[in-house]
Amino acid sequence: MSESRADLFDDEFGEFQRWQASPWGRLRYTTAAANLTAHLPAGPSKILDAGGGNGLDALELAARGHHVTITDISEQSLAEARAAAAQRGLEDRVTTRHAGLDTLGHVFGRGRFDVLLCHNVIQYLPDPVGVIAALAVPLRASGVLSVIAPNADADPLLTAVRGLDLDGALRMLDAPTRYSVAYQAETRACYPDHVKADLAAAGFEVIAHCGIRNVCDYILDDERKSDPKFYRKLERLELALAHRAPYVYTARFFHLIAKR
Repeated sequence: MSESRADLFDDEFGEFQRWQASPWGRLRYTTAAANLTAHLPAGPSKILDAGGGNGLDALELAARGHHVTITDISEQSLAEARAAAAQRGLEDRVTTRHAGLDTLGHVFGRGRFDVLLCHNVIQYLPDPVGVIAALAVPLRASGVLSVIAPNADADPLLTAVRGLDLDGALRMLDAPTRYSVAYQAETRACYPDHVKADLAAAGFEVIAHCGIRNVCDYILDDERKSDPKFYRKLERLELALAHRAPYVYTARFFHLIAKR
């Protein structure tokens, strides 16, 4: 990603942190960690979090004993990740590196990591096939790749249910782009079936298709989600639905876990 894209993320960093602390932001990280846990190798692993920002995914894995390297194009985000690691006493298990996804092979070489995370990144990049090919380089032959992106298949339904915008929902069917309100920028629409095909073309086999926020975004009362008792019930339901069809197909995010 370009430096102008890094500036965009830096400018909206405070807003992103507020999103992370929201009930729906917390669900994104909690469910992702639960989805991935069953597919991690036994024992401490070497994990690369590509485009990992301020490290919320990575720090949780480091706390469980894994050694995590976070890369990002935003120095501000990486500084926050280092500060958070220090605050939690995880400095010995967390490394940061300023790098874009297209440079990972050059920076790290081939076959260095057991697990690679690419969470909420691919929608900002124009060439999904090239991105996935680049991700394969630093991953070991039997390594695990975890990809999360906003689910474009859910957008028409969410637009109709939450906004009552039926014309907008109709226009979104098979549309190639989406608009990020948080970053005020156009992004690529990511359809899970398309990403599965891209993964297969790069030599990956998808071993799990999970959903993140299967019901949260369809509940219109956002204020109630901040109630601790309601949130606990919502989280329990989300975790129960995360691996179940048909719910995963209309979840706000799709989570694909693949192996070489």
